[in-house]
Amino acid sequence: MSRYPQKGKGRGQRRRRPKATVARETLDMTIERLGAQGDGLAQADLMGRSQNLYVPGALAGEQVRVETCSKRGDGILCELLEVLSPSDDRTQPSCPHYAQCGGCALQHMSTSSYSDWKRERVVQALRQRGFETPPVLDTILIGEGTRRRVTFTALQRGKRLLFGFNARSSHNLVEIDNCPLLVSELNDLIQPMSDAFAAFLKDGTKARIHVTACENGADVLIECTQDLDLAAREAIASFVQTTSAVRVGWKQEGQTPEPVVQEVAPLVYLSGVPVELPQGSFLQASVEGEHAIRDGVLAGVGAGSKRIADLYSGLGSFTVPLAAQAIVEAYDVIEAPVRALERAAGRANLGGRIVASVRDLGRQPLDVKELSKFDAVVFDPPRAGSGDQMQYLAGSSVARVVGVSCNPATFARDARTLVDGGFELLSVQPIDQFTYSSHVELVAHFAR
Repeated sequence: MSRYPQKGKGRGQRRRRPKATVARETLDMTIERLGAQGDGLAQADLMGRSQNLYVPGALAGEQVRVETCSKRGDGILCELLEVLSPSDDRTQPSCPHYAQCGGCALQHMSTSSYSDWKRERVVQALRQRGFETPPVLDTILIGEGTRRRVTFTALQRGKRLLFGFNARSSHNLVEIDNCPLLVSELNDLIQPMSDAFAAFLKDGTKARIHVTACENGADVLIECTQDLDLAAREAIASFVQTTSAVRVGWKQEGQTPEPVVQEVAPLVYLSGVPVELPQGSFLQASVEGEHAIRDGVLAGVGAGSKRIADLYSGLGSFTVPLAAQAIVEAYDVIEAPVRALERAAGRANLGGRIVASVRDLGRQPLDVKELSKFDAVVFDPPRAGSGDQMQYLAGSSVARVVGVSCNPATFARDARTLVDGGFELLSVQPIDQFTYSSHVELVAHFAR
């Protein structure tokens, strides 16, 4: 019998259980499989009927002892009390905060099984859309020490500041001084940021701090309900002077970010081209993950494509490398990254090869006529998928399509539309950029 480490208290605060909406009951059971969020799934007769039970921290095949906690969707959330018979796939988590922190759902799973589970998530999503034997490759694992962007939470409680991540299934904070997923530059900022917030955050006030490690320093955006007063400005200025941060912005709810301090414009390099990072803009979570996706995109469009559309282009992570072989038209709904891409293309003498446009593809998708001039199309939509744009793409004469997605379910829906329109799904490459989480990204190749 092995004892599973129970969820402990975050330092300096009382532990709060989820609000109980079911009778608390201790049960022994066998976990049948892992669900989409990485929780162990089982079934039991409770409250007069068969119920789905969700058990965070449990693995398929394990015999476990749990306590029912609260309703969750179509089932009941349980707390894992003890692993009675552990799986061969179970491993010892490396992070001391694992049992409390909500950031890593699967650090207790062996690398090979974890990789297989990520792949299977993509396979199952495609099977639900009628792909009986989807061509899904083995998962590319990005690994620890690579995350270049992160969101911390700070909470002032009396005279004490709590700084870290939300606890699992809770609004409590788990204080951290190091996260194994992050690049060293972000870990080095944790203590200085904590000191800075302790100097100005008012009692009971919470702030979310978005930090990105750029090529020339860190970019920080603070979301806070508190007014930006003199004490905050002075603490932020001191923080920038004594750390690697080069820009700090402040954002109150419903308002645009206000720059507080900027020494230089934060830069990221996209295939060797420096691009200024607009505050709050999307960026792939790691350089390694960005490169893995980029390489999949380049392989999918093929060397023969000379005119390419990059839909939902963002800053141009794919636009820039594609411009080495083709004329690329990039489209995105948010103006700031589009303009940043334009400026970067001009400085890199790519202005004649990159045409960037602001366009809401959800409301104004490229139609069949507009698509007819392209040899290949790359799409990387938000989690909701591409919507009507896929219908037009399926009906176009485009020969090759590359899909990038962070949501296997909506990707499978879009893939079904393309295949029903005459495309063949050639391959799907899962990429595990968000290590130890349930998220999985992918790059898929289609051809007529």
